[in-house]
Parts: sequence; structure tokens; C-alpha cells
Amino acid sequence: MKKSFALLVVFVLFFSLNLLAQGLMEKADEYWDKRGENFDTAKLLADSAQINQAIELYKQILTNAKGQEKEEATWKLIRAYYFKGKYCTADKEMKKKIYDLGKDIGENALKEFPNSAGINLFTAIVWGVWGEEYGILAAARKGVAGKIKELCEKSIKADSKFDGAGGYRVLGRVYFKAPKIWPILRWPSKEKAVEILEKGYKLAPENLTTKQFLAEALYSQGKKVRAKKLMNEILNATGVHEGVAEDAVLKNEVRNTLKEWQK
Repeated sequence: MKKSFALLVVFVLFFSLNLLAQGLMEKADEYWDKRGENFDTAKLLADSAQINQAIELYKQILTNAKGQEKEEATWKLIRAYYFKGKYCTADKEMKKKIYDLGKDIGENALKEFPNSAGINLFTAIVWGVWGEEYGILAAARKGVAGKIKELCEKSIKADSKFDGAGGYRVLGRVYFKAPKIWPILRWPSKEKAVEILEKGYKLAPENLTTKQFLAEALYSQGKKVRAKKLMNEILNATGVHEGVAEDAVLKNEVRNTLKEWQK
């Protein structure tokens, strides 16, 4: 009788914890969805209040989560750190601190979830912005380009359609942006970038960031008419696509790029 009662208590406790975690995830996701509230259109910066709430809740979930729930909360937490560093501050040192947190969480989590589409992808993304802030030499010392390539390939293998074919989007970008350093880094190629980004575009043609990356890669290969067409499609897109902050920053980048192309 005592054994049965103890098992019942354990079951009830486990069930209650699961319900609590589900509720926290939903609440965290609600804060994530509101991340663009009070966006400053002049400074092109988002208010950090909502994303900070999301981060705290994802961290809270991770204190007890296991399995699929832990994996989901982890990639969402890395994604939230990326957003905070990219869209909530213009301070370079603050960006570095935020990206350090994101990449460390990702690298540690991959020991437990090596085949997670989400953790691989968002760790790759954070490594990318980390490299931008720390500079070419630091990125080269850390082998950032190679890390991003490997992470994206794993994400694609796990789920090629995840996050709007994000694996192809980021992989194509690193092929396009990474410097070819003979004989250490021989694989970067703008021509190959077009090929990879076309795959992502085919899977998720409405993704504005993929369009931007593909347009820039096409332009580098002399395919200027289609490149400009894609860029103008981004500027003419109505409604919210990637997010309020993401769309605003992206469209600002596109306008600046088009100005450069007109010179």
C-alpha cells in the first residue's frame, strides 16, 4: 500500500512538473512573439523588456527539463540571446557578452543533443555574429567559418526545412562571406553560395533574409537583374515576416545595399 502511494505521489509530481513546464514554455513563447514591441524606428533597436522575460523563462524551464522539452527550450534560449545582441543594443562590448553566453550554451548543449536541428542552427548563427563583433583574426583563430559550416550541415541533415530552411540560409552565407585562405580555408566560394542559397530559397521562398543573401550572392556573380528584383521584393513586402525588428533592420540594409549598387 505504501509503495503504491509513493508511486502515485511520484506520478502526480512528474505530471505536475510537466504541466508547469508546458505553461512556462507557452508564456516564454508569448514574450518571444512580443519581442518587437516598442521598436525604435529611428535607432533601429528593440526594447529588451520582452526578450529578457523570454530568456528568464527559457532558463527556468531548463532547470528541470529533459529530452525534447530541454532541446526546444535550449535552442529557443540561444535564439533569444541572438535577438537580444543583434536587435536590442548597439554597444559592441554588450553584444560580445551576449553572444558569448549564447555560443557557450549551444556548444555545451550539443554534447547532449548533437543532432538537434535547432541547437545546431542557432549555435551557428551566434558564432556568425560573434565573429562579426570579435573580428576576422579572432574568428580565424577559433575556426569560426568551419564551425558554422559543420553546424549548418548537421542542421540540414536533421531537418532541412527548420526555421525557413535556415541551415541552407546560414550555410550559403558563410560560403559567401568567409575569406578563402589558401591552404587553410579553401572551400569558401561565392559561386557555391548561390547554389546553396537557391536550395534554401526553393524550400522557403518567402523568407526575406534568404532573399537578401541570395540577391547579394547573385550580384557578385554578375546576375544583377535578378539580384535587384529580389531586393525590391523585400522592400515591397507587406505585413510582418521575420519579426518587427528583423524586418525593419533587414529592409534598412537592403536600401543601403541598393544605393551601393547604383554607384
